[in-house]
Amino acid sequence: MNYRKVMTCAMAMTMVAGCSSGSASSAASSGSTKGATPVTIAIENDMNTMDSSIATDGSSLSMIAFCQSGLVQYGTDGKITGDLAESWETSQDGKTWTFHLRDGIKWSDGTPITAADFVYAFQRLVDPATASEYNYLATAINVENAAECISGEKAVDELGVEAVDDSTFVVHLSAPCSFMISLMSFPEFYPLNEAYVTSQGDQYALSPENMIYSGIYTMTDWQQGNRYTFTHNENYWDEASYPQQQIDVKFTQEIQTTVLEYQQGNVDYVTLSGEMVDAYKDDPGFTNIQAASVYYLCPNMNDEYMSNINLRKAIAYSINRESIVNDVLKTGATAIDGLVGRGVVTTTDGTDFRDMAEEMPSYDPEKAASFYAEAVKEMGKDATVEIVYDNANDTSKMAENIQQMVETACPGITVTLNPNPKKTRIQIMFAHDFSIGLTRWGPDYADPQSYLDLFVSDASMNFGQYSSKAFDTLEEKATKGEDVNDFDQRIIDMVEAEHVLVAEDYGIMPVCQEGGAVLISTDVEGYIPLVIGTGAWRHLTKTH
Repeated sequence: MNYRKVMTCAMAMTMVAGCSSGSASSAASSGSTKGATPVTIAIENDMNTMDSSIATDGSSLSMIAFCQSGLVQYGTDGKITGDLAESWETSQDGKTWTFHLRDGIKWSDGTPITAADFVYAFQRLVDPATASEYNYLATAINVENAAECISGEKAVDELGVEAVDDSTFVVHLSAPCSFMISLMSFPEFYPLNEAYVTSQGDQYALSPENMIYSGIYTMTDWQQGNRYTFTHNENYWDEASYPQQQIDVKFTQEIQTTVLEYQQGNVDYVTLSGEMVDAYKDDPGFTNIQAASVYYLCPNMNDEYMSNINLRKAIAYSINRESIVNDVLKTGATAIDGLVGRGVVTTTDGTDFRDMAEEMPSYDPEKAASFYAEAVKEMGKDATVEIVYDNANDTSKMAENIQQMVETACPGITVTLNPNPKKTRIQIMFAHDFSIGLTRWGPDYADPQSYLDLFVSDASMNFGQYSSKAFDTLEEKATKGEDVNDFDQRIIDMVEAEHVLVAEDYGIMPVCQEGGAVLISTDVEGYIPLVIGTGAWRHLTKTH
């Protein structure tokens, strides 16, 4: 079937009501008034791109969420509500999702936003020419023919999406997906105007002048490595609910200086480093944030040394996670022995995924020394490994402590450190030019699949080149195979898959589940403390 064509007749399919936004009411705070002063946000990691098809880092996704919109969004209550879509429904078998766009929605240049813009965005995501590192999201939600389009076996116009008319967008799935609606708030699924993107060629999204916008703001200034400015979008469908203010985003790694600016009223949001928590915990704007992101060591399975499983075991048992979170970070992070974060998903009886996990490797320096001795025998020499990591403050402290822990538990090993800007570190890991990477993953939707899909053998973001037939089989059963319609059984499958990855193959070494300590001005409203999802800042308004 060619899903790209625009159909003029109604769908001949019985539908049952699914989630619905209910009305065109705003997701912004009701106290918003026009003419408010700018909100200034300080971020520690610079963004990489404003192209929604290829963005992968958290800073880029957050910046895109300011000025682009999707079918749905997270409202200030933290719940999914309609954005460019007014309502939606699913077919009885859960395989067909129909979204009804709002009347009169426009791009910032005044041209209409139509269902065809969503069709193009989905197709561009899976197009091999785009080479999106997030193209697997289309297969994660089971869009028909997504895998075949990504591989080039089928043309992108055979992807399971269609525009029934200008205001009706339909997604066809090969199997039901329990987290489908939440993922529609993710930037990779935001609409794109094909005529405009094509006209910009390879300059698209490289400057504010090379973009048009569907969101609350437009981007009006972009100083790479310095700051970004977003201003009121008068063509946004709900623009009347938002103040005609601007959002200033400042990139800085001088946290102490930025906190001083916060105290002077020049910055409204700043993330604290661990050693600053005690000093500012009594500030009226102090807030602890629980995140779903997990830090872990990712060994390159093809590295001369890290290909040795006994060396991987030795490193895994060297890590004192409790010491890292309690004595080093002090940000509210928690020790974790697996990849899937606590609080992300529970079974139908309320059991957390983490509580279902079997015994995992834990801190045991005696075991570490024993496994290292075995590794040396097998390799015929001591190991020299390098940890590549982001040069942000807390990540650097983690890496330095892990270095000390491993060298202490495994006498004879040499661990060197290679700090880099985040963008560079990601490039190094994508090139597989490393031995160990200290990295972080935040799930894009509330399901273990969002973590575990990274380690499927042919996954685009499988940095460490991990490959396991047992792991792949369990993931296949849970996500596309015999257990896809049995929620609890698919969770069990993924518990077993995680065990293979962490406790049998030592394909990663978990460190901690991220926590955060931030200062938010008491004059700012609309912050959404999302554990999972994009858009925590998009509804910010300043009341004074």
